[in-house]
Amino acid sequence: MEITSTITNNSLNSQKNTLNAEMIQESIVAFIAELLEVEPHQVNVKARFNEYGLDSLSSVSLISHLESLIGEDLSPTLLYDLPSIEVLSQRLASGITKLQIAL
Repeated sequence: MEITSTITNNSLNSQKNTLNAEMIQESIVAFIAELLEVEPHQVNVKARFNEYGLDSLSSVSLISHLESLIGEDLSPTLLYDLPSIEVLSQRLASGITKLQIAL
């Protein structure tokens, strides 16, 4: 049982490692472009998420899409915590999905 679990975990980790920031960014751009009914090249990766006018349902749908893509549970406030597609993609690709809060 432990060997199977280890193999499964290693396979998931391997899949996560193959996702780079560019691939994640392209996936987010495609999702937002489809949602807004625009061409992907019209989505500015440096724009803040609130500039896209995403409602809570759209935000949750995007988070769910990203969870499926990277295989991890993500905070439902991630789009509010990270300012843009570019920053979010880099953060997810680096494996940092939790925000560090300095006290």
